Amino acid sequence: MAGDNLLKRWAIWVDGIGKAGNAVEYTPPVIEVLTTDFQSGDMDMPVPVDDGMAAMESTWSIAGVDVTTLALFGLVQGKSRTVSVRSTYTDRSGGSYELVEELGGMITKIERDSMGTGSQRSKNQKCTMKLDYYKVVRDGVVLIEIDPINGVRSLGGVDVLEGARALMKLM
Repeated sequence: MAGDNLLKRWAIWVDGIGKAGNAVEYTPPVIEVLTTDFQSGDMDMPVPVDDGMAAMESTWSIAGVDVTTLALFGLVQGKSRTVSVRSTYTDRSGGSYELVEELGGMITKIERDSMGTGSQRSKNQKCTMKLDYYKVVRDGVVLIEIDPINGVRSLGGVDVLEGARALMKLM
């Protein structure tokens, strides 16, 4: 039915610090399977073969200058930064549900808007994070969990890498 998944509100937490009221934009990571075309001698055309995943990154913007995020820039030995995005969605019949995204990784870029004359109220600080972990949960149900360090790629409750981990005795 039309209008069953309408974003109503969202807020972001960076390394456990809430940014509600200051977060102005969030771009979730693109999830992409890399493929290689395979064609044997008896095949009429190539078929795509899963060749792993493309690197993931996410961006968000905070109004003004976020001094707490500035201190989180770059690699900290043995520690991945965490970001959580909590969203509420509604449908046309009045129902609502939550969507929680958990991101782990390294903040690799911080960009501040240029300053000029006139109003400065719309100036933001944009952060880019390269991910080493991504999880999406809707109303307690895990929809996506991608954990390349531990060899997990679970989509809709099916971990497509579980068999490979078992064969390599990594479980």
